[in-house]
Amino acid sequence: MKKRLISLFLAALMIGGALLSCSETKTEEAGETEPAAEQSSPDPGTEPAEPEKDSLEAREDVPDGVEDQDFGGKTFSIAGDEQFEDYYLTDEQNGEVVNDAVYARNAAVTDRFNIEIAATVFEESSITGNVKNSVLAGDDAYQLIAGHIIYLGMAATDKIMYNMADLPHIDFSKPWWSDSTVNDLTYRGMTFIALGDFALSAVEQTYCMFYNKVIAQDFGLPDMYDLVYAGDWTIDREMELSTGVYTDSNGNGSRDKEDLYALSTSTKSAANAYLWALGKKIATQQPDGTYKISYFDEKMVAVMEKLYQMYYETDQVFFEQNHQTMTVFEPGQALFADGMFGQATSTLREVEFDYGIIPYPKWDTVQESYYTSVDGGHEGLAVVRSITDPEFVGSILEVLCAESWKKTVPAYYDTALKYKGARDYESIAMIDMIMASRIFDFGYVYGGWGPVFWIQYLLETPSKDIASYYQKNHKVFDKSMEKVYKAFDEYSAGG
Repeated sequence: MKKRLISLFLAALMIGGALLSCSETKTEEAGETEPAAEQSSPDPGTEPAEPEKDSLEAREDVPDGVEDQDFGGKTFSIAGDEQFEDYYLTDEQNGEVVNDAVYARNAAVTDRFNIEIAATVFEESSITGNVKNSVLAGDDAYQLIAGHIIYLGMAATDKIMYNMADLPHIDFSKPWWSDSTVNDLTYRGMTFIALGDFALSAVEQTYCMFYNKVIAQDFGLPDMYDLVYAGDWTIDREMELSTGVYTDSNGNGSRDKEDLYALSTSTKSAANAYLWALGKKIATQQPDGTYKISYFDEKMVAVMEKLYQMYYETDQVFFEQNHQTMTVFEPGQALFADGMFGQATSTLREVEFDYGIIPYPKWDTVQESYYTSVDGGHEGLAVVRSITDPEFVGSILEVLCAESWKKTVPAYYDTALKYKGARDYESIAMIDMIMASRIFDFGYVYGGWGPVFWIQYLLETPSKDIASYYQKNHKVFDKSMEKVYKAFDEYSAGG
């Protein structure tokens, strides 16, 4: 465990670059609600313009709706994930864009409200346990949990979370909150876990696809951006474009890391991301605010068969049973790769070839939108149930998320990601589209290590028999979800 403190009255810093605002909307198909898709995506067929680099000023002018107050030096305490400590606090400006944006965000909040911000960080699996001990002790040691989304969801039955919908000043309609908080994570008006822009890792770990522009040209691929904008980037189209790419580059007669492949991926989280990309969900919100498990149906059978075909019945895919998706893409030996935004600023920063960024493919051209997910290691936000001053907590949390939307997300998304990571302005427009398609699933967040991993488990077996796997495992999952529903219902009843 580590603890850090940031004092009041830090000098604010203006950072260039801004993220186009996103919100989510929900569309429905017969029998099942499609994953929520955010607005503000570039229109199909529209040539993306060079992004403005000075649009931060427009964001700064958006009011957060919270009145200035003097909280007399009170401390806002965060129980966080040690992996993301630098996203909570930084001691000084150092010229690094995201670091300085975090510094500026915190300065804006501490100075305006006369507070201090403290963060105590833990290993990801122990955050909620430490918070639970604090709640049981009644010591109000923490006000906010910023933790691994699955571990956070698993703690819903521990009675340590406050209904954020009841907090003063929290407004989930504002652009610094994902609409998925309401559409996918709120149960009968109660919100234990929310996705706000203070959780910067939810940007960093957003799933996308990369493609090697040199290889694409060599094999005569169509313009990938045009394909996406036309709504024709489907999994069948991906497999069609992949045909014939594999080349035994070293001539040894066996498939190995030195050969050329169509797709570089893995059997783990990058494979699980296809669940949402192909238009499926684990749990779907009902009109009364409850949830229906919607994972298994004929389409899920078809999805699993298609993925099995792609992985095992062609010679075009290189994969390992680990989380490494760039094994053959990074050295320039793959046309496509599954990955996350963060890899544009790390793994791919020094590659010699030009690459583009596109969304995961759709199931078919009938599917209305492209959808993406965020890796399970990202943070969700939850307010601790034992808080003693809801006015204070609501004010500071709302403004922290607002200032993150104005400062830290633009710094990461526009500056660190776009201008340092992406190789062309068309990819920048694609990043806007992908960010606008993020979804969060009640059955994923609150489902523990459940159905979200079933694609992975089957591919690693290997098997495509999702029907048998579902029949064998769904009862345990259903019972675990009943406990989650009960926790919400008991909270509603005052329990």
